[in-house]
Amino acid sequence: MVYDRYQELVASVDRADRLGEFLTNVGDTVIDVEADVLDQLTVTTATDGDPHAPLDRYLTILGDDTVDNFRGVTPIVSRIFNESAENVLGAETKMELVIDESVLERAKSTYTDSLELAYELEQFSLRVTKTELDCGLLLVDGHGAVASYDKDGNMAAIVDGSDEAVLEWIESLYESIRAQAVPIERRG
Repeated sequence: MVYDRYQELVASVDRADRLGEFLTNVGDTVIDVEADVLDQLTVTTATDGDPHAPLDRYLTILGDDTVDNFRGVTPIVSRIFNESAENVLGAETKMELVIDESVLERAKSTYTDSLELAYELEQFSLRVTKTELDCGLLLVDGHGAVASYDKDGNMAAIVDGSDEAVLEWIESLYESIRAQAVPIERRG
């Protein structure tokens, strides 16, 4: 019994070390995540030697091929995210994106053309929440990812996976964020 408790402690310390950067920057997003889900995640963290590793991982997850479904949450406005999403969206791709009001205002002022294009796409739904977002999220064709950002808006870490438990967690997280947002067409 003591040995089992010790093994649980060691596993918890290893988990915290592996996920430290992500957990430090993600806010309250992962409060109710089971340990076995955390253990199934691929973790990519920015380092001094590779500060763009999480962004590179995001681009790898997204890929280059047209996707069927794209659901996302973003707390930032980024040319790289806009261009990478544009590359994988096809005429039949169903896309939904949740942003907060500050992201919408930045998009209106900085990426007017991209925002106008998004409004014109029938298969695209933009939702806005009054709650400030503290993480990014991507669900695309059987793969999910959650990203944490540092105080300067840089992606600090990303966790991802395609296992059933991981996807259930990320889909649940997405739905909880989505439930706080309204379609842009109905905002007033």
